[in-house]
Amino acid sequence: MNDIINELQNIGFTKYESQIYISLLKESPLTGYEISKLSGVPQSKVYENITKLLNNNIIINVGTDPIKYVPISPNELLKNKKEEFNNSMDKLKNNLQILNKGKNIEYVLNIKGDKNILKKAIEMIKNAKQEIIISCPYEEILELKKELLIAYKKNINIEILLLENKNLEGLDNIHIHGGNKTTLENKMLYKGIILIVDNNEILTGNLSEGNEAISIWTKNSNILYIGVQYIKHEIYISEQIKGGYKNEQD
Repeated sequence: MNDIINELQNIGFTKYESQIYISLLKESPLTGYEISKLSGVPQSKVYENITKLLNNNIIINVGTDPIKYVPISPNELLKNKKEEFNNSMDKLKNNLQILNKGKNIEYVLNIKGDKNILKKAIEMIKNAKQEIIISCPYEEILELKKELLIAYKKNINIEILLLENKNLEGLDNIHIHGGNKTTLENKMLYKGIILIVDNNEILTGNLSEGNEAISIWTKNSNILYIGVQYIKHEIYISEQIKGGYKNEQD
């Protein structure tokens, strides 16, 4: 019961309103006095909370002598709350963007842990509009492959820089760090990620230390410039080295 009350409070109910609504779901119609007895809401508080629920169309009064109350169905309640939430989010999105218009936010966000880093990478890839440039180990590319394929089908340009000469079915523009010759030293030297989306945001840091992995995300133009230049240089080198591998789509 406490869990349900907590969840109702999460969507805007007070504790007393939650108790009243739950009591009416269990048994209705009820008078205000009966609601107080069943719900445990003090009589001195029950009618003001009933009035709030009536005003919010969460319960309905029936009859006149005496007045009794019934709840709307849980499905109707959740549908209404979802619509209210979505409407509020749309209004906030528009109004906050107006307030923030013209501001150049270049803060740096620290992200800890492989799972959180990959979660951020997936979010960035999903939001890409024009270009994705990524350099990271093959194992992590596999974690991101589903989103990369979706982006590829949207005709988003994708450039991938890998440590190992491995194929990624369905994707092209795959370049091998240092050409075809992959050494243990190369793998040990580089266990990180650089992901740049639309030349507008960058995620970079290490990936292979489990919960100790730390990466940063930012829109800082200087960090973006360094990341773009680094990956483009490595791609250029990989294509110049004899035997450099590039997987071409049929």
